[in-house]
Amino acid sequence: MSTLSHHVNGGFRNPWGTQYPWKKAITTVLKVPLTWAKPFDIKVSAPKTVSADFSVYNDHNTKAIKATWLGHAGFVVQVPGCDEHPDPVTVLFDPIFAERASPVTWLGPKRWLLPPCRPKELPVVDYIFISHNHYDHLDIEALRHICLVSTVLLVPLGIKQLILESIPIVSADRVHEMDWWDSKTFPNGVEVVCTPAQHNSGRGVHDQGRALWASWVARRANTNIYHAGDTGYTNSDGACPAFAEIGAKYGPFDLAMIPIWRGASLSFLGRCGLRLTPQATETLLATLHATPRDAVALSVDIRAKHSIAMHFGTFCGSEDEAVEPVYLLKQALESTFSNTTLDTTWAEDRGFRAIDVGETVIIT
Repeated sequence: MSTLSHHVNGGFRNPWGTQYPWKKAITTVLKVPLTWAKPFDIKVSAPKTVSADFSVYNDHNTKAIKATWLGHAGFVVQVPGCDEHPDPVTVLFDPIFAERASPVTWLGPKRWLLPPCRPKELPVVDYIFISHNHYDHLDIEALRHICLVSTVLLVPLGIKQLILESIPIVSADRVHEMDWWDSKTFPNGVEVVCTPAQHNSGRGVHDQGRALWASWVARRANTNIYHAGDTGYTNSDGACPAFAEIGAKYGPFDLAMIPIWRGASLSFLGRCGLRLTPQATETLLATLHATPRDAVALSVDIRAKHSIAMHFGTFCGSEDEAVEPVYLLKQALESTFSNTTLDTTWAEDRGFRAIDVGETVIIT
């Protein structure tokens, strides 16, 4: 694994390369980084919210992965049982049910798509994974409704104390705070690994970079899943090498959940009928948020068999902003896999799908 340190001055940093050079960023801005939204050259359906149906989770005889997109980076996933541990386990990633991704209810990025259910309507959750402490990934109020006495939480360094202070039902022995490349195996055969991501953290002005950000690997017998959290893919040195390292060490993955957009950032542009130009997106934002093209490259690096898009559509300013990342994802898939033999089960989507909020996929 990489020997570059992500620890610095009591906090954390991205150890690969740097942000894009400031001269290049300024040049991009001076070239007018905005354009008016206009129709796409192929028809792409906007993501929508459908009511989540968790009845399929009750069938424990089917040896399949079942995954439901809860919106933004939130997923509930059922990992099937195995010979030694026949009962399935249910894991939850970055759930957010709040109307705004903000510390207050009257300001901040607002939902474009509603949640597909209420927190208490989720299946009983065994493990909750949090990628970092930004408000659109760590929704304390939702966790208060979801966590049971038996729930285990996996969090990166620097987040455990916030969980314990905010959710009294959770005991300290149920919260496992982990550094990059730490792993832990539980008695029911579930192995979790805290893996790197290229992002940042902070819930206020004074705690920037004080808590770690991460992606997650969850494994059990022959089932292997990956959640990328919130992450960029490129930096001033090119592609972040951490993802190829994750793929080599823990891949291939049966299911990967990968961000394809900047999420709630700059959603006011959509409300104004504007888009960032591709050059501006790739120059100014890609170090912290993967573009659709980056997401496809990331899925290749980690050796994902099936990938689902996330971190788009839920918090945005317009239907155009919800559709644009899906359109760009289709372009990226056509470009990347035009001469490649595809996974036949998801061939029409090149093994990388964008689904509706509340939709459930089953991978056998």
